Amino acid sequence: MAPRTPRTVEADLPESDRAGHMPHPRLQERLFGHHAAMGQMVKAAHAGTLHHAWLICGPKGVGKATLAWRFARALLGHGAANLPEDLDLPPAHPAFRLVAAASHPDLTLLRRPWDSEKKRFKSELPVDEVRKLKAFFSRHPSLGEARVALIDCMDDMNIQAQNALLKILEEPPKAAVMLLIAHAPGQLLPTIRSRCRVLQLRPLSQPDMQEALQYLAPEAGAEHLGIAATLCEGAPGNAAAMATSGIISAYQQILGLLATLPQVHQANLHGLAEQFMKQFPDQGIEGFSHLLSLAMQRHLRSAMGTTAPLAAEQKVFARMGQAIAPARWGELWADLQAAGQRAAALNLDKKQFVLNAFNSLESAARS
Repeated sequence: MAPRTPRTVEADLPESDRAGHMPHPRLQERLFGHHAAMGQMVKAAHAGTLHHAWLICGPKGVGKATLAWRFARALLGHGAANLPEDLDLPPAHPAFRLVAAASHPDLTLLRRPWDSEKKRFKSELPVDEVRKLKAFFSRHPSLGEARVALIDCMDDMNIQAQNALLKILEEPPKAAVMLLIAHAPGQLLPTIRSRCRVLQLRPLSQPDMQEALQYLAPEAGAEHLGIAATLCEGAPGNAAAMATSGIISAYQQILGLLATLPQVHQANLHGLAEQFMKQFPDQGIEGFSHLLSLAMQRHLRSAMGTTAPLAAEQKVFARMGQAIAPARWGELWADLQAAGQRAAALNLDKKQFVLNAFNSLESAARS
């Protein structure tokens, strides 16, 4: 009897490891840049020293998940000894099709699950999900020589979940390969990092970035692609999602409100809050907090001379500098991060969070 095929993706449910409306990384046929990282993985596989756990690190949207899925496909389709240098696997290959359909029996995915009752993603990757790996790795590979577990992402794990994973890493199962994605590896348990081989992905070069965006977002206009590429600093996944989703317009609206400090235009503020939450319901507080934080960070870096502002940012940043001292902006940025995490964890009113964030800036400017 053929082995039962585990479904790692439920049809029509949102996916926490997918960037906006962009195709899921398991469907991406190309990877831009990161040749050195691929080379390390291929070299280890050819030498018979393939590590059981790879911690793939780097900024969000830089290509970590795309690399992990590409490696998983190639390993399942070719085998470790026959991995091609570019980890390519033709889309017509059975392993590619099985992975794309999330139905390969030798591959499992761990990520924040969707809460059907509350209609949102769970705030953490729970320990129960990690414990499923024990049963997965207890079986022999069905179609090849390895079983692959992909975790996207490690940052979502609490201490309980990390400790459960640590037990597996300390006594790795036979024929097991774990691909662990982390945006901020410094927040993980040191014992987890010490038991993994670390791959640090760097932001893409400008030529690679241009090629990636032309492929990922061909429908976006040149102006929006240029702005997105600047704002996302070498992370093509983020830039493509930003250029094609209306997020750039939202960022420009945020800049417009910041330009009215020390007295924020209240009608425009309420309009932005309602429009943002309606247009980006899945991103909510986290999405808005990210865009406002981005403007604040770029303002501070521009003041220090480490970042060249966009044309649309120049007058706004000058106004921000006049309204609030640079040191105070740093404090306000930290306050926004803490408030955003607290509001998201407690599922607080999204519109009110937007209003509170700008009212705090207004109070700081007036004082």
